[in-house]
Amino acid sequence: MRQTAKILTKLLTDGELSPSDAPMIADFRDPEVRAELDIWGEEMGFTLKDINGSMYLIPDTDSDLLSFSIKDIRESGKTIDAFLQCYIIMIILWLLYGGKNNNPKSAVFLQIKDIVKTVDERFAEIPAELPMSMEDVFEINFTQIAATWNAMPVYDDLRRKTKTGATLQACRLLERQRLVDLLDENREIRPKKRLDDLMIGYYLDIRRVKELHALFDGGMLCQN
Repeated sequence: MRQTAKILTKLLTDGELSPSDAPMIADFRDPEVRAELDIWGEEMGFTLKDINGSMYLIPDTDSDLLSFSIKDIRESGKTIDAFLQCYIIMIILWLLYGGKNNNPKSAVFLQIKDIVKTVDERFAEIPAELPMSMEDVFEINFTQIAATWNAMPVYDDLRRKTKTGATLQACRLLERQRLVDLLDENREIRPKKRLDDLMIGYYLDIRRVKELHALFDGGMLCQN
């Protein structure tokens, strides 16, 4: 039980056991310890996944205890800004892992200006029927999200809200979760092993890859 408690504490704190945690990984693979951890997972709402030599704690999407909520993301006090952050993060993940071959990773780094350009392109033309369909399915005012983005300048020293600033805010959220590194004086991001492992080894199974392509390549969130 003590081994299980130590591993659980580490996973809840860091979200993973890395190869440098070799003794804990050995205990993690003990059938008795793993059975106890799985019970905790059922009770607390998480899945444990062994990917490329690291052990990850992945919260269930409906876990109130461990998952992010819009309230967690919202820093400005406006829900619409939090939804915009979510959309920018979706664009980032699509740009990094939207490949259509056996390996979905399609970029090793992204420049902030290219992320801004892509979001611009996605919001440039919104089909008339899109806002209503988005609200019906997701209860999100997509028109207001697009208007919030389009009202911002790309960069302006005299204005607090800019497209570049909103994009960097989304990148910093990913950085705080140890998923990306911000480099070159905040001009580019690179995914960390943790993000590669979680996306390629868990989130992007065949079904999810097809959904991602449909979403951005002719589905609800792309321009026609």
